[in-house]
Amino acid sequence: MLRLISVILGITVHRRGPDQLPSSPFLVLLLLGASECAQLVTLRIAAAPDDAILVMLFSVALDFLFVWAVLVVFERRPRFWQTMGAFLGAGVVLNAISALLVAWNQSLQAPAGATTAPEVLLQLLQVWSVDIGGFLLSRAIDRHYALGVVIMLGYVLLSTSLLSTLLFSSSI
Repeated sequence: MLRLISVILGITVHRRGPDQLPSSPFLVLLLLGASECAQLVTLRIAAAPDDAILVMLFSVALDFLFVWAVLVVFERRPRFWQTMGAFLGAGVVLNAISALLVAWNQSLQAPAGATTAPEVLLQLLQVWSVDIGGFLLSRAIDRHYALGVVIMLGYVLLSTSLLSTLLFSSSI
């Protein structure tokens, strides 16, 4: 277990790649559960609406589809379980940090519209998540880091647009 934690932390700082994880559907399911639990904690701390859970589930389904599609396009399909495990493992780390930042922000009780340090750090966390995703994709498809980041940025923009479209259309 310590080795797994070490590998996942190494992935978040670009010291290790997805190839360091075993190709295991069981590990992916375990990391999926841990990632979703960490995200649920963050949602509860932030007092998010109940439909945020549906968005979270839809988002993880999109993540699986995205990783699969990228690996198929670059003919690296056998790397799916390792790459998805790396994405989910990094997600656990990022969600845990996010939960701490949201709790910190809630404790400040800042007036509406005021920018707080935790909010700025949450935005930097988003940038870091794109960085990690780009790194993982570049390793998984054996291409340059810049291409991985461009693919990741495209995915973030696409998924954000898709989720906001679905959310706004369901509230009309």
